[in-house]
Amino acid sequence: MQLKVLGSAAGIGWPARTTSFLIDDDTLLDCGSGVGELTVEELLRIRRVLLTHSHLDHCNALPLLADVHASHGGPGIVVYSQQETIDALKAHLFNGVLWPDYTVRPSAAQPWVRCIAMEVGDALPLAGGLATVLPAQHSIPAIGWLLEGRERALAFSGDSGPCTAFWQWIAQVPSLSDVICEVTYPNEQAQEAADYGHMAPAWLLPLRQELPPQVQLWASHLDSAARDSILTQLQADDPVALPIRPLEQGMVIEL
Repeated sequence: MQLKVLGSAAGIGWPARTTSFLIDDDTLLDCGSGVGELTVEELLRIRRVLLTHSHLDHCNALPLLADVHASHGGPGIVVYSQQETIDALKAHLFNGVLWPDYTVRPSAAQPWVRCIAMEVGDALPLAGGLATVLPAQHSIPAIGWLLEGRERALAFSGDSGPCTAFWQWIAQVPSLSDVICEVTYPNEQAQEAADYGHMAPAWLLPLRQELPPQVQLWASHLDSAARDSILTQLQADDPVALPIRPLEQGMVIEL
């Protein structure tokens, strides 16, 4: 299994692209503006989207992806997420006002977008492995995802504050090799992070001490205005010395 970073920023503004990862060539993990980097041919290969939550920076390309399938005769896509997220998509995104309701077009029986509800612990087989829903703590209902390849595993927190259940879960995964964790705000904005359900560097240290030393941590969703401060704080006073690196667009992680 291979994961390619299409976007990992908290906002837009060249070269920033919002959260989206391509798994092999047929699955997206979140569907932010980074999806716009794909060609029409690549978009038509997408069969499923593993969605963490309904905030626009994680799903804004979903209506346009559906439109590519509809206008080019593609097979359509299946969206996997919590029921609360699916309800939000249908009420506020695919509602016939902001965008055509591709969850019922061209017909309710065979729409361009099918949505399947999943809960924490549910697993979905992928061509190269397995995707499992993980717990998360955000300002709205949200989940994380665990991707298990043949030899390695990657955990993605999605947008989440310090969710103890997420870290305890992934610490028990024998093949865990990589963790993508959002760190949106610097320590000086810890109250803002708490208010919006995000992570600050000071909260990450005690959580990542639960992980084996060989695990690679990747920081995502950084506020561009405080990127340098966040990265400096992530490396400061770290007794376990687990390496933390920022994700970069175009990076590929092999699982």
